[in-house]
Formats: sequence, C-alpha cells, structure tokens
Amino acid sequence: MATTPIEQRGEVIDGICYLSRQETIDFFDEQARARLGMSGEEFLRRLDAGEYNDILDDPVNHSAVVYLGALSRFAR
Repeated sequence: MATTPIEQRGEVIDGICYLSRQETIDFFDEQARARLGMSGEEFLRRLDAGEYNDILDDPVNHSAVVYLGALSRFAR
C-alpha cells in the first residue's frame, strides 16, 4: 500500500499518522501556500482579523478557506 504525503512526514502507528508540533505547523503552512498562495502565518493573521468571516459560511465557493479554517486550530 502506498503512503500518503502526510504519512511520509510523521510516525504511523496502527494506521494513524502522528505529527510533531513542528510537522503540524509545516503541513499547515504548505497547505496554505498550495491552496491560497500565502503562508500559514498570513492566513492565520487574516483569519483572526475577520477577513474570512463571510467566506466561512460559503464552503462551496471557498473550499480552500474553509479547509484551512478547520485546520487552523492545529497550527496554533
């Protein structure tokens, strides 16, 4: 069975991939850069400033923002 990119990064135990704190932050940053073209830090700053408040109610047209919003708690 092929491994996923996240499994290549963390330790897999019983089919669950565990990431270190830094690996989690790095993964979030990579996702923000790939999906929105900005750093994870910049995304969090904008999220905290309320720039995405209306977007979070529209997951169909803004799936990248909703996805990163859900992941944001792990990047803090």
